[in-house]
Amino acid sequence: MRLFDLRTIVVEIVAPRALVFEMAASVNGSLPGSPPHTAELLERAGNDLLVRYRTPALLTEMVMVERVHLDPPERIEYDVIDGPIDHVSEFLAFEQVDPGRTLVTYGGSAGSRRRLVGDLIVRLIAVPAYDRFMRRQL
Repeated sequence: MRLFDLRTIVVEIVAPRALVFEMAASVNGSLPGSPPHTAELLERAGNDLLVRYRTPALLTEMVMVERVHLDPPERIEYDVIDGPIDHVSEFLAFEQVDPGRTLVTYGGSAGSRRRLVGDLIVRLIAVPAYDRFMRRQL
């Protein structure tokens, strides 16, 4: 499987790291202006969550189930275990710049087991879609 890097996004948020982490870790939370989506908590075991996300996509809806690992307040990791793309792994890292400012870094990778067609879909559709969604989300 060929993996493609998702575009790294770095933003500074004027809020304490613990608050930024809690907002990002909230399953049903949404930031003002973020793209429409819903999240349903399917299972929780300590800091490990199983979450179903639904996002409008063109004429349909994209549904994914992700395993989410919380490492408060430094990092959140997301691994798609069921979705339209074979491999998606993402992370959010939270770095305290000072007590009232937090640097958030997003990154990850996506890939398909289907050579050529799958690679084209991931590179030309999925990677740009993740970039647009996360830029709006952050």
